[in-house]
Amino acid sequence: MIGLRAARIVTGESGDAMCGPRWLTVDGDRIVSVDGEPPAGALLRDLGELQLWPGIVDLHADSLARFESPRAGTRIPLDVALHDFTVDAVSHGIVRPYLCVSVGEGPDPESGYARAHTILQTLDVIEGVLPVPVRVHLRVDTGDPGSIAAAEMLLDRHADRIRLVSTMNHTPGQGQYRDEVSWRAAMGARLHLGDGALEHWLTRLLAVAAEDPARRRAVAELTRSAGAVYATHDPDTDADVRDAHENGARICEFPITARAAASAHELGIGVVMGAPNAWRGASHLDNLSAREAIAAGTVDALTSDYHSGAMVRAAIELVRAGLCSADRAVGLTTVGPARLVDVPAPAADGVLAEARPATMIAVRTGPIPAVVATWFRGRQVGGPLVEGRG
Repeated sequence: MIGLRAARIVTGESGDAMCGPRWLTVDGDRIVSVDGEPPAGALLRDLGELQLWPGIVDLHADSLARFESPRAGTRIPLDVALHDFTVDAVSHGIVRPYLCVSVGEGPDPESGYARAHTILQTLDVIEGVLPVPVRVHLRVDTGDPGSIAAAEMLLDRHADRIRLVSTMNHTPGQGQYRDEVSWRAAMGARLHLGDGALEHWLTRLLAVAAEDPARRRAVAELTRSAGAVYATHDPDTDADVRDAHENGARICEFPITARAAASAHELGIGVVMGAPNAWRGASHLDNLSAREAIAAGTVDALTSDYHSGAMVRAAIELVRAGLCSADRAVGLTTVGPARLVDVPAPAADGVLAEARPATMIAVRTGPIPAVVATWFRGRQVGGPLVEGRG
């Protein structure tokens, strides 16, 4: 049994950020008390000015490419890259990462499906050496007519690991890319495509655009059949959100406009925005500001998107900016996303409470906010070893 004394405990539950030094006591993999003196014989550790928060749940972790190719022209073995991705997530307090694996994008989508299968197989092989379990968020670009069959194959083979599926369509003129110029610039840079490949892809997208709603419905049905959560991505109109709602979407990722975010909120669809957006104060693509949506009360969760370090820093900056309380800000990265994927409460991470898993992080709030230590189910998996004194 170990007792941790922190300058503040933010439990993740509404209205429950405990100011002033408090004790949290852990026995094995469970929390036995919050805000009570540890029993005699417990190992004690004073964390000084650090705060204790629940471990972070990240529904859209899209940074694997950074570990596969840390410099242009270099390739790191996939198993090593997946390991390093997970270690990086843990170092920033993320204990439940949903790794984004995108399929259906680009002029040669078949290679993307093969790559997705390889990533999923590799995760199965290395799971025992990863510090925390990694689940997959399968992002399906329904601009590809083959997306239905490919999604079905991947879900059939890897249903235990694919727990979240989103549909997207990056055809210019709607959603994230409002015109062809912005689409060409973004896709050319991200997928390393020249003008010829972009033109070939665009021709294919436009030729099959009319069938996109039917493909979204089909992928949504496959997702439900597999017992996974279905999400929509980048809606920019009420109609987009209503269509997603009819398809059974439980999550709306990165709504482009305030109206789309409000529409999702009104329909009971959980709204997820980017932590980098919330931290920086603006979208890097000049879309809806996460802070604007948070101020309007339409955001349920934040996600790392492309930068895991933004999660804690966004929560701290939201409090500093006066946009929400500490428990609300921390909840956007912990209990908020956990609820959207319906982890049963007795086993759920995301809240620090008696009998819940001892999954928590020690946070330094300044001068550079950062996660100092991470625990998963009572086992320290990140940061310098926190040893107690009797």
